[in-house]
Amino acid sequence: MPGFEIIDKKEKKAVNSIFKEGGVLFAHGFERMRKKFHIREFEKMFCKKFKCKHSLAVSSGTAAIKIGLKALGVKPGDEVITQAFNFIATVEAIVDVGAKPIIVNVDDTLNMNVEDLKKAITPRTKVILPVHMLGVPANIGSIMKFAKAKKIKVLEDNCESVGARFNKKYLGTIGHIGVLSFDFGKVITTGEGGMILT
Repeated sequence: MPGFEIIDKKEKKAVNSIFKEGGVLFAHGFERMRKKFHIREFEKMFCKKFKCKHSLAVSSGTAAIKIGLKALGVKPGDEVITQAFNFIATVEAIVDVGAKPIIVNVDDTLNMNVEDLKKAITPRTKVILPVHMLGVPANIGSIMKFAKAKKIKVLEDNCESVGARFNKKYLGTIGHIGVLSFDFGKVITTGEGGMILT
């Protein structure tokens, strides 16, 4: 087993310390009651580790995708291209912002098929949303090159591959925005949560 199934004494001690430090579970506010802002420490650690300028912790990977799409200017009626082999949250976030998900096939790595992506572009395409699956990077080099030529933004869904790299760069730091998930079945867990990297 990978180990994420077991929460041991170290995690229990970390959770209990929150209550000793004021018992505040919000990421901000209540400055007089708390001693530490663990979430801000977590964000800083991610910026340092992933060599990105900004990180923002949110409630879930789904929330991270939705916020990322909004930040990239996706509006109702826009099209967002993603892949067939996927987790439902990616499509849910696209629909939730009022955009239309355009689904393209995957290649042998279970990642976005770049040739199918090229055929799916329309004047309404606003964002390309590859999903790096199960620790294996999408062909993000080709996707970024194509997106740049078409002047389309790329949001990397890296919820399944936290820590994986492409050409020595961490996945989630190559596109315009990257998103991560920390739910209980992910590589790094906080029980629930997500992160946006820019």
